Amino acid sequence: MVNCGRLPVRADPVGKMASSRRRTRADAHGRSSGFEGLVDGLSSVAKGTRQDKVASPANLKSEITGIIQRDYGQALRQCLSRWEVKQIANEGKARVWPGLNRQPVTLVSPNEFVRRWSGSGVDFKFASLPSKEGLSLLGFYVNKVDQVRTRPLIFVNTAHHPAVVGLALDHEMGHHLTSQIFGAGEETHLLSQTAYEEHLTEPSELAADTLVSLATCPAPIARTVFGSGSRASRADGSNELSEAAFARLLEHASKMGLRLDCIRGVNRRLQALAALVHYAKLRRALLDEYNT
Repeated sequence: MVNCGRLPVRADPVGKMASSRRRTRADAHGRSSGFEGLVDGLSSVAKGTRQDKVASPANLKSEITGIIQRDYGQALRQCLSRWEVKQIANEGKARVWPGLNRQPVTLVSPNEFVRRWSGSGVDFKFASLPSKEGLSLLGFYVNKVDQVRTRPLIFVNTAHHPAVVGLALDHEMGHHLTSQIFGAGEETHLLSQTAYEEHLTEPSELAADTLVSLATCPAPIARTVFGSGSRASRADGSNELSEAAFARLLEHASKMGLRLDCIRGVNRRLQALAALVHYAKLRRALLDEYNT
């Protein structure tokens, strides 16, 4: 992301918009040394732990159905308090995005993202992993790996649509910014193409997603897309996306550089749609529950 702007992204073939993560300890021993070994190991973990969901349209559609039906307001209240959401937003404003929740972040290339934010105490690595198994991995954040990394590392797979790459960068930066709040140790946060619902039960994941939602759909735009007022003031009291709201959301996403009809391949399109729905429902929940 950028000061006040839009999704940071690269022109290499990313919404979460599809993604998900699993935490696991990175094991670089017994594999090739250094960063390449770390990526190989984590890619294998992503493939092994979610092998049943890799590049499957049926699973992607099932995930979209699941997140559409989930009560994001309840999940938000159970994972993050109003105070924690405020602290998360304050971290984002103070350290990376001064215009957070006022203006949409700017879409920039990965290299530009690095140029702007490499001083925030984190290293960046990028690689294109276009195989079916590789595409299941959007990126990861690791705070420290014994004998391999002494500084936090953000990795993003640039084989995805640029807008998805941008979301992945923002999400991983969200982990970095909130690592002190949630006491990140040496575990690795994997962002994969499915399992958004898992984020709804993990405070650190939802915290990173919260920063993405506030950055890509700031309050003025969120109130236009979803309507102003709290859940109590809504006629139906639900947190579903109406057809009208979804149409406005697609228009906003298009301005941010994400047009579903321009994404090649049904899997990548479904992946982007899953991310779009996930972040949109979380954004509405933040507005409804905490007027944020």
